Amino acid sequence: MLTKIAIKIMTMIMPLVIALNGFTVSLPFFNGKAEIDYVFANDAAGSAAGTVTVSSPVNGSYELYWGTGDNEKLSVEVKGYEVFYSEFAELTVSGGKGSTDIYEFTAIPEGAESVLAFKNKAFMGSAELPEEKIADNGEKIYSFGALSDLHFNRYNLSLTGDDAEITFPNALNFLDGFGISFVGMSGDLSSNGERDSFEKFHRIASDYDFPVYTSTGNHDVSNKYSLENWQELVNAGVYGENKADGVINVSENGMDFVYQPPEGRGDIFIFLCQYQWDYNKDTSRILTDEQLDWLENQLEEYKDRKVFLFFHTFLNAPGDNPYMGEGNLINNLGVKYNLSFTAGTPDEARFRQLMKDYKNVFFFNGHSHWTYDMYKLNPQINITNYDGEYATMIHISSVSSPRSTTANSAATVENCMRKSEGMLVTVYDDCIVFTACEFFSGELLAYATYRCEI
Repeated sequence: MLTKIAIKIMTMIMPLVIALNGFTVSLPFFNGKAEIDYVFANDAAGSAAGTVTVSSPVNGSYELYWGTGDNEKLSVEVKGYEVFYSEFAELTVSGGKGSTDIYEFTAIPEGAESVLAFKNKAFMGSAELPEEKIADNGEKIYSFGALSDLHFNRYNLSLTGDDAEITFPNALNFLDGFGISFVGMSGDLSSNGERDSFEKFHRIASDYDFPVYTSTGNHDVSNKYSLENWQELVNAGVYGENKADGVINVSENGMDFVYQPPEGRGDIFIFLCQYQWDYNKDTSRILTDEQLDWLENQLEEYKDRKVFLFFHTFLNAPGDNPYMGEGNLINNLGVKYNLSFTAGTPDEARFRQLMKDYKNVFFFNGHSHWTYDMYKLNPQINITNYDGEYATMIHISSVSSPRSTTANSAATVENCMRKSEGMLVTVYDDCIVFTACEFFSGELLAYATYRCEI
């Protein structure tokens, strides 16, 4: 049943006064009122899904933020610092009205009690959230970080000569402030699988009190990769005789493994390693039959638990447009990321079927590097389960070089040393909240904060 809640924002704004070279100019163009109509798609507390319509005598771009009961932008205190949420929606008012749909997984964060409207950074008004929509996620069980695509030795705009030597510890420092138990990664630590990248990873990851576990990505198993280097320097406490607490299964291939966090109440984490770089051919294979046998055995054993799967490469979307699914997009000029799991190959078909059969799985992947704000071009890019047909799939952006494009651009942009993104994942009794993070600005991305009921 749709719950329609009309939120009226009355602005009491005195004329804006700007001093220019000693002259005072009065700009009274914000006089009047803005009205927000928020039609929620469901009655669930903490769910932001629905349609927002802004009616205003002032046309232009508007941003909507979650606010506190005192009409301040929502933030959380982390070790004495305020970490703010970004806007959760943007819309354009034209002819006095503008609307935008809020994606079905989008969350109202805990602490949000109001909606704040801004135009050109000017506060336009506020309204209280209905009490029944305010998030109450219950008891927090644990939290973890989700990262991908560090790429040591690939990007070099920083003073160190290797951007990942800055972006990786910066991301870990940010996540550490939230009291995470560990970090899971979906691979691409390196440029070409070189030992030096794995050494850098080991040195930085070892500085923290929590473990950092990862699968391989296509770059990691490139021409300089060796299993011996991987086992020596990556996933400390997994491959040796003395296992780290919580490591409960390592595949015979010496790469794939299962981790059960001690505080996780039985939750299972599977790290599945891509074994080679191979795309876009009928003969392409990035998983072996033995790996898929092992994976299926694990999924069957843990079919009654929450399973978090980390694997590097995403699946194409089902249906007529394979690029408009989780992990990817295609813009008006055909720009896309063209190294997705090769559709129709035996390993892709079997992996896809497993993602259909085991809907208790939360599948994290990276690979494309698309920034979280690419949801504007593809609402499903960051998270989807394709209307319940599949396991829940979650895109992890890049720590070192998130990529972006626009609707009519002929190219992508590598945002090296301008953006650095990943996720904070918090597991509660009754739900999981996935909060996208921008590590350089120290910001939580409300437009890519998602909630799954469990």
